[in-house]
Amino acid sequence: MNNLNILIPVYNDWKSVNKLLQKIDQNLKNIKSKIKIVIINDKSNIKPYFELKKLKKIKQIIILNSNTNLGSQKSIALGLDYLKKKHRDFCLIIMDGDGEDSPKDIPLMIEESLKSKDYVITSNRIGRKENLFLKLCYKIHLLITFVFTLNWVSFGNFSCMHSKNVKNILSNNNLWYAYSSGVLANSKIKRIYAKRQKRYFDKSKTNFLALIEHSFRIMAVFYERVFFSSLIYIFFSIILFIDNGFKIAFFIFFLNLCVLWNKIKHYKKGNINYKEFLVNLKKINLY
Repeated sequence: MNNLNILIPVYNDWKSVNKLLQKIDQNLKNIKSKIKIVIINDKSNIKPYFELKKLKKIKQIIILNSNTNLGSQKSIALGLDYLKKKHRDFCLIIMDGDGEDSPKDIPLMIEESLKSKDYVITSNRIGRKENLFLKLCYKIHLLITFVFTLNWVSFGNFSCMHSKNVKNILSNNNLWYAYSSGVLANSKIKRIYAKRQKRYFDKSKTNFLALIEHSFRIMAVFYERVFFSSLIYIFFSIILFIDNGFKIAFFIFFLNLCVLWNKIKHYKKGNINYKEFLVNLKKINLY
């Protein structure tokens, strides 16, 4: 593969991004592809800056400056739309900019992607390094989404694919809800497993409420499945749990309302179009 594009959504954390770019540069020094970094600046309050002198392998940095703070999931959707329209025949890595996705895993992901061009290679996290409470919250998040969607969504943004998959992923607006569920709904995936790393700087802002909301956004993509599975669970809870059946049924009903609210809240009319949110685009050529 001659071209490798790495898509990174960023909000304010330019210090981490600079360290990440240096790590990418070091870990990919032996690959023959031309490396381009595509950064979606999610309306940061801090002006972007780059330590370019430390980069030897990366050829170009493209910054798409958004006019709205959309969050990482929608920022990724905009970045994919830009790449679909402006680039052809490339290998794509999507990763977060905080250091939790290790650049050391990229060569293996590229190798798997070249073997399976019709699949999206997802990095499923093992050995999470948060405190016990957050680990428990994450397990609850996985369990809730599995029970109602029948999909085990144990991966986040860190993934790799051949460019031929981008069109399928953007065939509807599922990415506007959550990247992981959008990928599951619109493409075939191949799972690999890797340890989640510590953030380079500061602490993660992820909390229980954020994980629950993310669960609702994932389920919003599969709402029909969530609705019908809920009917089944409500029926059996009333039949089998005579004393508490209606309490369980009410909980499931309330959960459905939350999912439906998220589906309405994050609904996007029309196709995803990066130009709709673009303030400007800047290209930095390194050599």
